[in-house]
Amino acid sequence: MTTLHGGARRCAAILVGTAAVLLSIALAPTSAKAQTASDEWGNWLIYNGTLRFTDRWTVFTEAQLRLYEFASNPQEAFVRAAGQYDFTPNAMVGLGYSHIVGWPFGEDAGEDENSTENRIYEQLTLKQRWGRAGFEHRYRLEQRWIEKAGETTYSNRTRYRLQVTVPLNKPSMESGAVFTNVYDEIFINIASTLSLDQNRLYTAGGYQFNRLANLQLGYLYNSKAAANFHRLQIFLTWNFDFR
Repeated sequence: MTTLHGGARRCAAILVGTAAVLLSIALAPTSAKAQTASDEWGNWLIYNGTLRFTDRWTVFTEAQLRLYEFASNPQEAFVRAAGQYDFTPNAMVGLGYSHIVGWPFGEDAGEDENSTENRIYEQLTLKQRWGRAGFEHRYRLEQRWIEKAGETTYSNRTRYRLQVTVPLNKPSMESGAVFTNVYDEIFINIASTLSLDQNRLYTAGGYQFNRLANLQLGYLYNSKAAANFHRLQIFLTWNFDFR
């Protein structure tokens, strides 16, 4: 078992303190009953993992449960899988499929407002390092079939995410590393004209158990045209290497 010393213990203490602050904000009572979903602190519970079969080929898997409130009122649930090919350790492409089920917020929402989405996407990921920091550029193109109230609509969307991960107490993302992770992702709808769909800004602290698994606790600011949302994230990554 890895034991943290000195600076690592201080980093861990900062993470624990940050978690306590976020949880206290999320659970704090409000003076009046919230009327909209944007008034609530929600929570995203996320698992993902990569199954590596060869040096070039992997399968990516993910499951998420998104809640309008910290521990209740489901917003979305989805599963995702993708086949990925690595040209190099720092450049890969993927083809994936997502299935999403969504529920509206509020006591007056009816079942006809529930939605189901089937999505296909193509993806290019590029990685680079600068000192300890690892940079990841993710480009994604999505084809979306959304069913709601008995009708299905089709749309296209593109996304770009810049993510930076920095180990704080180790030279790299190795066992026992305490790290910080920050990203910003922009979503653009593609129709007769381009329009901004949403933007996600995320910051988190995490712990690397070993080369295949880590746990993150973070905060996501999700800005949309209709409203802005504050979301906690509990994010587990557990990879598998079958080579």
